[in-house]
Amino acid sequence: MARVRNLPKSRSAVYLGRARQHERQMAVALEHHRWDAVGLCAVHLTIASVDAVTCAKLGQVWSGEDHGGVVDLLRETGVAGVDVASRQVASILESKTRVEYGAEAASAPRATEMGKQAKRVFDWAVSALRSEEADRAPGP
Repeated sequence: MARVRNLPKSRSAVYLGRARQHERQMAVALEHHRWDAVGLCAVHLTIASVDAVTCAKLGQVWSGEDHGGVVDLLRETGVAGVDVASRQVASILESKTRVEYGAEAASAPRATEMGKQAKRVFDWAVSALRSEEADRAPGP
């Protein structure tokens, strides 16, 4: 059974704001070679970005403990580029447990790749939300 929370679509701005915060913190962590922090910020940047898109498009965010369901919810949006974004989200979420709870420190290569993927998801989400705003704007 899908675990979603229904919200007003306007709340997507809250999720986008969170994503922006995670993006900034990830950049600082990258600069200082804090690989665990990079991985954690990448996970949270990705989740907040996806929540912004699903909230704006569907009025729903994933609330299940298994974050894998968020990929299916994201695909329901039908936003241009969702297939590529979904694959990147899935890749980041596959590393989530290791980064958050693993006994090994995050490696520089994996954390860097997670950061790149998360940034691509974020940039895609920002673009999708701009498209959403343009679609709602009144005509001339």
